[in-house]
Amino acid sequence: FDLPNHHGIILLVVTSSPGGSFSNWWCSLFNTDLSLSVAMTTASTFAGMGMLPLNLAVYITAVFGESVAVDWGSLLLSVAIVIS
Repeated sequence: FDLPNHHGIILLVVTSSPGGSFSNWWCSLFNTDLSLSVAMTTASTFAGMGMLPLNLAVYITAVFGESVAVDWGSLLLSVAIVIS
């Protein structure tokens, strides 16, 4: 694809972000184990707090051939604020 770098990075952020709240709705609709779905969504969210920035740094370096200068402290703080 011939995308500008900033469009490619936006696509990487969207596709690397964890999801799971929609599974809670499906579990509720079909009377499945909702508590397991909530637990796995919670685990996925907390794992995503650390893995999302790491994945983005690795993918951006691999795809665009440039290293990424990231202020990890402020990034993790903003992710924690958004999640909580």
